[in-house]
Amino acid sequence: MTINNYLKKERLFLLSSILALFYLVSCQKQPNVTFGSTYVGDNNGANIVVVDTSTINLFTVVVDSTATAGTGFLQVGKLADPYLGTITSRAFLQVAPPSSRSLGIYDTYDSLGLILLFKKSNPFYGDSTQTQTLVVSQVDSLYQLASYQNGFNSQSSLPLAPTALGSTQVIIAPNIPYTSQGSADTVKIKLDDNLGKDLFTKIYNNSDTLNQSAIWLQWFHGLCIAPGPGSHGALYGFQDSATMRIYYHKAGVYSVPAYFDFNITNRSYQFNNITVDRSTSPLQRLIKPIIGLNPQTPPATPSASTVNAAYVQTATGLNVKLTFPYLNDIAKRPDYLSVLRAQLIVRPDLSSFNTTWTLPPGLEIYITDLNNLIGPPLPGSAGVQNGSLVMDFLHPLNMVYTYDVTNFVKAQITNTDPTAKQNGLMLSMPSGSSSFARAVLADATYPVNQRVTLNVYYISLYPHN
Repeated sequence: MTINNYLKKERLFLLSSILALFYLVSCQKQPNVTFGSTYVGDNNGANIVVVDTSTINLFTVVVDSTATAGTGFLQVGKLADPYLGTITSRAFLQVAPPSSRSLGIYDTYDSLGLILLFKKSNPFYGDSTQTQTLVVSQVDSLYQLASYQNGFNSQSSLPLAPTALGSTQVIIAPNIPYTSQGSADTVKIKLDDNLGKDLFTKIYNNSDTLNQSAIWLQWFHGLCIAPGPGSHGALYGFQDSATMRIYYHKAGVYSVPAYFDFNITNRSYQFNNITVDRSTSPLQRLIKPIIGLNPQTPPATPSASTVNAAYVQTATGLNVKLTFPYLNDIAKRPDYLSVLRAQLIVRPDLSSFNTTWTLPPGLEIYITDLNNLIGPPLPGSAGVQNGSLVMDFLHPLNMVYTYDVTNFVKAQITNTDPTAKQNGLMLSMPSGSSSFARAVLADATYPVNQRVTLNVYYISLYPHN
């Protein structure tokens, strides 16, 4: 009898507690929220509600420079991107004299050239069927960092001699690889013979200019490889194993061809200078950083100012920030208990990509705040998330980047700080990427199945019809 009485009291207490809880919840006022909802459940218990119409604001964030020194690639070319403007990249480098060199009295000079290597895995972007003009010039000042510089970057540049050393026109098929010069993965550029003969004479005389590094760098500052007039269509990443080569014939019973190589040196000083003309592109109203102001908050331009899209091309300093200004309204719902999971689906503008204007294979996602800086990565089950893009040009609507943003939403949904609405997520190319691939992301003005969306699944305490 005692046991039965105890069980009855326990059941009564539990029932009373549940009724009290439902009474308290039912007394909460339903806020006026503009979310659309889909309910998953059978109305007999707790439901899972999905909110899929959260407001998402898109911004293009631009930084004044990007890291282009010591990337392993000499990025050279020019292309006119219909979305991002005209992009030009030049490669600067230094070369060192050959460590072993000697000439006989009857050895004869032939020519001087620059050799560039392109492997199948090298980055390239644009229309590779176009003829490229590559121009080689000599750096016309001491190749060194200014006193206030920590390193070279995309905005760095050095003055060049008024007359180029040489040029070539070539078509590069990067996926084979093959060039119209018929030299497989090699591009050859003939250079000025006056320089070649001068170097040949210095080798013959065992000149101190070649023996002492400091004297050499004072005399031969460096080289710049740039796209020439009329060059357009693509940007290429050549290996940073570029070689300036003297060809000559070694005298003997039979004349034997030979060469001396001036190989690239000081790879941390090899950098790519990238310039962009956006004056006639959808980004002509992009808010730019103030030149010379350091530090500064990278400006964020709303998508409404850039033809209702935001743009990622980290090589030219473009990343996308997403904010969710009304996210915490979900927590004000009377049926809200807790977030179960949240998924962000990022859809590129369908007209912005094809087999030439390819999408980045991955966009990493980071936390950001009112300072618009890339913060810590938003991890997933397998580490840093890159969106897991699947290429499917037959079904372009399936080409989306998908992210698990549960932890971010859980933290943001109850954040009442006055600056919380400026917190958000940043999409960027993986750190160290040398690719010029870009993504144009559609904002809320696009059809639902083409815009960036956030799906928040939360546990509903009671049926809400």
